[in-house]
Amino acid sequence: MNLKQLLAIFSARKIVFLATLGVVFGLTLALSLLLPKSYVADVSVVLDSKGTDPITGMIMPSQLAQGYMATQMDIIGSHSVALKVVDKLRLADVPSLRDKFREDTGGNGSPRDWIAEKLLQDLDIKPSRESSVIDILYEGRDPQYAADLANAFAQAYVQVGLELAADPARRQAKWFGEQTEGLRANVEAAQSRLAAFQRDHNFVTGEERSDVENASLAEISAQLVTAQANTADAMSKVKQMNDIANRGRLQELPDILGNPLLQNLKADLVRAEGKFAQISQRYDRNHPEYIGAAAELATLRGKLNSELNVARGSINQTAQLAQQREHELQQALDQQKARILALKQESDGFAVLSRGVENAQRAYDAALQRAAQVRLESRLDQSGVSILSPAIPPMRPAKPRVLLNSILSILVGCVLGASFALLAELRDRRLRTRADLMIELDVPVLAELSLFARSKALAAPQGLLIEQH
Repeated sequence: MNLKQLLAIFSARKIVFLATLGVVFGLTLALSLLLPKSYVADVSVVLDSKGTDPITGMIMPSQLAQGYMATQMDIIGSHSVALKVVDKLRLADVPSLRDKFREDTGGNGSPRDWIAEKLLQDLDIKPSRESSVIDILYEGRDPQYAADLANAFAQAYVQVGLELAADPARRQAKWFGEQTEGLRANVEAAQSRLAAFQRDHNFVTGEERSDVENASLAEISAQLVTAQANTADAMSKVKQMNDIANRGRLQELPDILGNPLLQNLKADLVRAEGKFAQISQRYDRNHPEYIGAAAELATLRGKLNSELNVARGSINQTAQLAQQREHELQQALDQQKARILALKQESDGFAVLSRGVENAQRAYDAALQRAAQVRLESRLDQSGVSILSPAIPPMRPAKPRVLLNSILSILVGCVLGASFALLAELRDRRLRTRADLMIELDVPVLAELSLFARSKALAAPQGLLIEQH
């Protein structure tokens, strides 16, 4: 079917087409005029997406999330925000709404929840694509009522946002308060253990005492080395003395050779021996001079032997004293080492307890600082949401849109009119164009009269044959 055939059909069925168009247009216009008017109030809120935490000054991580805008839209359309609106406007106390609630639910449930759900049905939320602005639209039959509800939803959204930010902080503040008490008790216990340790071990300072003890150890070690050298020297002299004494040549001992008294006695003994030799040649044993010289010689020899024994005993005593001194210094060194080890153990214990006190104090300070921070956050009355432009009562209704509905009704009426015209043509098919003859009768068309010639031929008494095989 070509365009010419369609135009011929629409021309023939124009009454159906125009009737359908008129009915659709009339019904649409009547409904648009009869339907109650609906007003839409719009309030704009802006989200501070680059806001900082007023306590720490850091960028709030929730505002960096990709779904932050969608989350805020869900909060606006939540049941909690609607309940805030119901309580703020005291809608649950409106008699008409309570009667409607009993009529719809039979009195089952809460009027607040029912009204809140009804309010959400007329709420619309539209985010901006390239900014942080969200439009809250509320539709109502009264312009003032719609504006009041839109503003109430915006204010309830801000309040719920504050509660969502403050409630976790309040719970954290309570928890931190309990934890700080326990941490403070840990600090006090650690300090008590440290004080008891200092009292029991008479421990005052660690580094100065350690320095003194180490210096004393070094001094004792030096003295011990000197004493060991002296002992070795003394034992060497004793061994040398014993060897010389076994050979009967004790007088050749270096210590004896260097003794002035022994040297004098030896010189006196040599003189006495020379004198005795002279006297023994001149006198008999019973002569007084012989006896005197012999007595003097014996006396000198006795003194010399006595002094030699004294010198020998002095060497032995010196060796014994050197050994005793070395033993005492070795004992003192061992005791000093044990004292230093004990001091190191005490220092280690003191360091462990001191670190325990420092760690407990550090944990307590950190918890106390965080507790103070969350207490401030729990008292925070600032939100990252601000009302950009409050809603005002709209001057014109948003629905119904008479002009738009009329235009749409004309388009729909044309479509329906054309559809009904085609249906009518299908039910009662007529030959309206040359193409219909060729298609339906399968005969060639030899000639075609114009509209004026066709009307004259129809008016003739016998008619004319205008088409033949």
